Formats: sequence, structure tokens, C-alpha cells
Amino acid sequence: MRHAVWEHFEEIEPRTSSKTHPKAKCNYCNEQVRGQPKRFLIPHLLKKCLQAPPSVKQQLQGPQIQRSSLTPTTPASEEASDVELESEVATEGLELVIQSPQPQGLRSQTQLQRLELMRLKTNVAKYRAKAMEAEFMAEKLAVWIKLKDLGVPDDEIERSLPSL
Repeated sequence: MRHAVWEHFEEIEPRTSSKTHPKAKCNYCNEQVRGQPKRFLIPHLLKKCLQAPPSVKQQLQGPQIQRSSLTPTTPASEEASDVELESEVATEGLELVIQSPQPQGLRSQTQLQRLELMRLKTNVAKYRAKAMEAEFMAEKLAVWIKLKDLGVPDDEIERSLPSL
């Protein structure tokens, strides 16, 4: 079932696959937003849309938001793994860069924060990969030492372990 926030948006582009999300147009300001209720639709109405009525904002701020039983959708559109979320953040940031005809100095603070978040997440991923590689190397060396202590000849160790 679709989230109740969809009452304030018109779907302008449906999902093209299970990995994409629909595009929506705000009924109040006509801004196009990615059709994810919790990540984009609700924040749009609460923080960005100046034309949204106060009653709508109050309704969305309360815990009483329910899914409407009128329009079905796949539950996968509401949930995403960490990898999908990180990918989504990166994609959103790239969209901001591509769609923004403004010079670097005129980008909004939100856009700059999103780009910085993408840079930080990229660095975290690089360091995680390096840490995993170092851990793998340490384990290989430990195995090498253990086999050497057991008297296994070097040439046999080299054949059985990938090259260091």
C-alpha cells in the first residue's frame, strides 16, 4: 500500500525497475521529487515546499501517518539496503551536480552538504577496502608462518597460497 503522503503528490514517472523509484510532482509547488516517502516526499513538504498548507505539515509531523489502503505498491520501494541507500545518495548527488547549471559558488548549502557527504562515504569505502586487503594479507602471512613452522617447504607453500 502507498504511503498517505502520496495524496499530496502526482506520480509523473513510474518505476522502470525494482532498483528505481517513481518521480513525483508536488501538488502545491509543482516541484519534481523522487518518489520515496520518507527520504524525499515528506521532507519536501515539511522543509522545502513554501506552498504546502500548515495543516498538511502538522499532519506529517505527527506519528499518525498511515499508509493509504487505496493505492497498492511494492514494499521494496519503501525499503532499501545500506548499499542501495549509499548508491541512492551518490546518485542524488550526481543528479544535483548534473542538473545544476549554477556555478560552484552559487550552489545551495544543501547541495554542498550532499556532495561532501558523498565524498566522505567514498573515502570510507576506500578505507574499508584497504582495511579488508590488509586483513587478508595478515591472514595469508600468518598461514605462511604457520606452514613454515610446520616444516612445509617454501615451493609447496607458494603453490598452495596465492602470491603475496
